[in-house]
Amino acid sequence: MKLDHEGRDQQLFGVLLARSGLPGGLLAEAGFVRFIEHDTPGRATRNRGLTSLSARLLRDAAPGQWDYEIEGIAQRGSVRAGTAASAARLSVRARFVHADLGYTLAGSWKPHVNLEFDHASGDGTGAHYTRFDTLYGMRRSDFAPSGIYAALARTNISALGLRLEGSPTKRLDVLATWKWLWAADRHDSFSTTGIRDASGAAGRFAGQQLDGRLRYWLVPQRLRAEVTAVWLNRGQLLRRAPNASPHGDTHYGAASVTLSF
Repeated sequence: MKLDHEGRDQQLFGVLLARSGLPGGLLAEAGFVRFIEHDTPGRATRNRGLTSLSARLLRDAAPGQWDYEIEGIAQRGSVRAGTAASAARLSVRARFVHADLGYTLAGSWKPHVNLEFDHASGDGTGAHYTRFDTLYGMRRSDFAPSGIYAALARTNISALGLRLEGSPTKRLDVLATWKWLWAADRHDSFSTTGIRDASGAAGRFAGQQLDGRLRYWLVPQRLRAEVTAVWLNRGQLLRRAPNASPHGDTHYGAASVTLSF
């Protein structure tokens, strides 16, 4: 047994300002996040030094009315071209944009329909490093479940989708999404799949994804079961890139039980 290392070789800090109760029931946010990392003996890094400046405006969902959210993040800083100490230092110019428009229908289970768009820049052929780094955070709220299904995240992706969610009963809630997927830059690896055509000949279209989730409280507020299924229908990029998988579409399923105490 050995104690975990604790030091200053990886740091994350920032500040978030929020103001609620604005006209129209709006919430406004502005954020600053700084991420710094350094090499340590036995652990080489890309020595990322990233500053992320964000702005967000949203209106919460409510029965019988429209809701929306607009968010933008500009990322600046520097990163090494590789993990070698002699690797060139690159300046970072990356960005992320999210926008969605939704409506909550009347009914006892309050179904909510959402049209959403996400764009996270990829690294192109220019002098700057332009691949957006999401740093940390969950995937479910944006694209798909976490766990071993790790195809999509906030990096080199443009996604347009429909989302439906609701609670037919107090114990049961459902979620379904349908997304069309493109690489933000055709020369970079698509999102977190690792699949890349450096020539760009395979194009940008990566395919479509269908995602569904059911959650049910076996014991209210104590024990909840969850079933998730995902189908990634591979498009031209994920089929024709030199390192594309020869096994066709991706099918993912998971089941879990969560105990809260």
